[in-house]
Amino acid sequence: MMCAVWRHQVRRPSNLGRIGSDKMVNERPNEIMEWIKPLSLVLPLVLFFIVMSQIAQAVPNGGYAHPEILIQPEELKVLIEKRDPIIRIIDVREKAQYLAGHIPGAVQVWRPDIEDKSHFLPGMMAVQKQVEDLMGSLGINNKRIIVIYSDGPDNGRLWWVLAYYGFPVRQMKLLDGGIDGWQAKGYPTEIVPAKVEKTIFELPRGRKRAQTMLCTLSDVKSALKKNDQVVLDVRSKKEFFGEETKKGATRPGRIPGVTWIEWKEVLVEEGPHKDYWKPAEEIRKIFSAKEVTPDKDIYIY
Repeated sequence: MMCAVWRHQVRRPSNLGRIGSDKMVNERPNEIMEWIKPLSLVLPLVLFFIVMSQIAQAVPNGGYAHPEILIQPEELKVLIEKRDPIIRIIDVREKAQYLAGHIPGAVQVWRPDIEDKSHFLPGMMAVQKQVEDLMGSLGINNKRIIVIYSDGPDNGRLWWVLAYYGFPVRQMKLLDGGIDGWQAKGYPTEIVPAKVEKTIFELPRGRKRAQTMLCTLSDVKSALKKNDQVVLDVRSKKEFFGEETKKGATRPGRIPGVTWIEWKEVLVEEGPHKDYWKPAEEIRKIFSAKEVTPDKDIYIY
């Protein structure tokens, strides 16, 4: 399991880097498992979208600082119909869901594919070589524009992993509304897996990784003691209150003293834009009500 930190000073993931996750290997396993729970990586993207936004508009034009990170279903449909060769679509759901119906041409990735298979703790971020091999096996090279979708927050998790390792943010887009938004418009799906040819995918080397996109146990402990930092739990209500325990967690509950905003609070609940991102100003109000503001460093799990 890992924790992401989002600092208000940073405005672009390409300027972010890593706080040595190798320190976590030296922490006592029981203490890590007690403090660090499964992650949802959608909310770092929320803060990235709204940190500079001034005007809230109607969804899907939400007044975000970086609306180019999102792609609307209508836009994706046009690209598919044009057979744009630079586009690769990734479905981040379990295999059974993918085979039950996915966006035409999409390849499939699920959480275990981007978790470190050799780490003694479950859920840790996959090492760079593992990510490169995965993407290459899906026929994705460094020049592709990747459109990522899911039916929950897991599209954000893949976005985070790739951004952390230095894949250009300008070459990644999240499908607004996810698979449900696509189907709600009556757009086609298919059940046959996409045919791809393996290729070479290489992430940047010899550069600092995104320091503010990953934090350690000691970072979280320190943040809990500071007024200008917030540790934010974005899991479900049942997880937060200890009524449900995800696989990999040793016991139910939460880190003492954290703030809670469930990840789905930033999405539209109903209507024609159900599961789309809410306008930036509405998201800002949700965060501000919990004293999660752009002048603070945010540690998210």
